[in-house]
Amino acid sequence: MNRYSLAKRCLAETLGTAWLVMMGVGTAVISGTVAWVGVTGVAIAFGLSLLTAAYTFGSISGCHINPAVTIGFWVAKQFSSKEVLPYIGSQVLGGIWGSTILFLICMGKPGFTTANFGSNGVGIHSPGNYSWWACALAEFIVTCGFVLLILSVTSSRAFKLSAPIPIGLGLTLVHLILIPVTNASVNPVRSLATAIFTRGWALADLWIFIVFPVLGGVLAGMVARSLQKPDI
Repeated sequence: MNRYSLAKRCLAETLGTAWLVMMGVGTAVISGTVAWVGVTGVAIAFGLSLLTAAYTFGSISGCHINPAVTIGFWVAKQFSSKEVLPYIGSQVLGGIWGSTILFLICMGKPGFTTANFGSNGVGIHSPGNYSWWACALAEFIVTCGFVLLILSVTSSRAFKLSAPIPIGLGLTLVHLILIPVTNASVNPVRSLATAIFTRGWALADLWIFIVFPVLGGVLAGMVARSLQKPDI
C-alpha cells in the first residue's frame, strides 16, 4: 500500500508532467534550431527530463506522467482502477501548466509564433511528411515498447532503484526515431499541451496522438501481464 495520500501523488504527477513538457518541449522550441542541439539534443532533453522527474517524484507517485503509462499499469493489474482518472486529470493539468509557462517565456522573444511550438502532426505537418497511418502505426508500436519497458523494469526488485535510468534512455531512443515522423508524442498529454496553443491543424491531428499511444499502452499492459505471470 502506498504511504502517500492520493492528493500528494496527484500533485507529484502534476509537477512531474509540467517538468517533462517544459524541459522537453522547451528544448525543442527554444534550442532545437541551434546547430549542436538538433534532433539528438532534443531526444536527450526528453530523456533527461523524464529521468530527473522519476528520481524526484517516482517514490511518491511512481512518476507515470503519461496517460498511456497509467493505463498500461492498470491493464497489467498493477494500478488501482479508482486512481486512473485522478492520475490522468493531474497529468493533463501538469502538461497545460508546463506548456503555459513555456509559452509565456517564448512570448518574450520578438517574432515568436505558436506555429513552431513543438506540436505533433501528420502529413504536411509531419517533419518528414509521413502519412497519417504511418504516424499512427509508429506511435502505437513505439509507445507499446516504451510502456512495456517501464512495466518490466519497475516490476523487478533488482532494477527498481535504478529504473529511471533505462526509462530515461528509453524515452531518448523513442525520440530519436519518432521526431522525424511525428515530432514524437508517445504521451497524449504532451500532445494536448502544445496543441492547445498551436490550435488549427494541431487540434485536428490530436486524436491520433491520443488514441494510438493509449492503444499502445493497453497492448503493453496486456503483454506485461502475460509475460510476468509465473508458469506454475
